[in-house]
Amino acid sequence: MTRLTATFILLTLMGMSAGCGPDETPPASLIPADYARTFPEVRGCRMTFEHISSYGAGAPSISNIRVVIDPGGVARYRVAGQTLPVGTVVVKEEYADPTCSTVIGWTVMRKEPAGYDPTHGDWRWQRVRASDRAVLEDGRVTRCINCHNTPDCTSRDWQCTQQ
Repeated sequence: MTRLTATFILLTLMGMSAGCGPDETPPASLIPADYARTFPEVRGCRMTFEHISSYGAGAPSISNIRVVIDPGGVARYRVAGQTLPVGTVVVKEEYADPTCSTVIGWTVMRKEPAGYDPTHGDWRWQRVRASDRAVLEDGRVTRCINCHNTPDCTSRDWQCTQQ
């Protein structure tokens, strides 16, 4: 087994993306271009401790989020015992200010077909920086799963929808 193959396997098992080498294309963002116009809000702007992180030098830390979802998933979003349809996209807009006026990044979840990650509801996760739309994390992001792995969240298809 080559060192590159072993590294890829290890990173895959850890739930992290391996990054892009010089000949690899970075993953495309899962955020639809028209999401801001077409996705209804399901959780208004509020302070959070779960999404505090930085998007790089000069970027403020995140302390506020607003959640929107594609229209096909709205009816099931807060319903315990319901799973969201394959292809559902949930976008957590992340802000440094309490009025949620300037997006600095996004955490995105997309429901994948059964078998993608059955232990964690078959969700694919991304973290995207707003300044350049760079995908910083992609795939089975264990940092996110750790917070969403509670009965309140897993009973709602891994959505932490508490009011």
